[in-house]
Amino acid sequence: MKTQMLKGVLIHWNDDKGFGLIRPDASHADMATLHGPASEQDISIHISVLKHMSRRPKIWDTIFFLIETKLDSKLNAIQAHIEGVEANADDVKESKPYLGNGNSKIPISSSAVIARLLIIAVLLIGGSLIYQMFTDTNTTEDVHRTQ
Repeated sequence: MKTQMLKGVLIHWNDDKGFGLIRPDASHADMATLHGPASEQDISIHISVLKHMSRRPKIWDTIFFLIETKLDSKLNAIQAHIEGVEANADDVKESKPYLGNGNSKIPISSSAVIARLLIIAVLLIGGSLIYQMFTDTNTTEDVHRTQ
């Protein structure tokens, strides 16, 4: 299932801070977020998600984007592009899955996931064996004391 890109208009832009607000198109009224329909909320956008574009954004630019909900429930635009503006060929990268807590983006591969799961399994098995040895030792000592 492919995620649908949202469309909106840049209504505020602070070029010094590289930060702005997108007003989503009214056609996105059916898309729900934590705070209601996406079309009724302004979405934050940072220059870092537009760094691949050939120019910086301007107020009233049409922006296509996906929404990311941060841990503090704020909505941010991710994977954005400006309608009618070319992307820099050098900066366009194949997108990879991300592992993150909403505050960071860390690319992760399937082999890294498997490696982490194996480490967790080894730690659980090792901890279980140590626990069993400890409880068996205490049980044996208790039996000798009662005799």
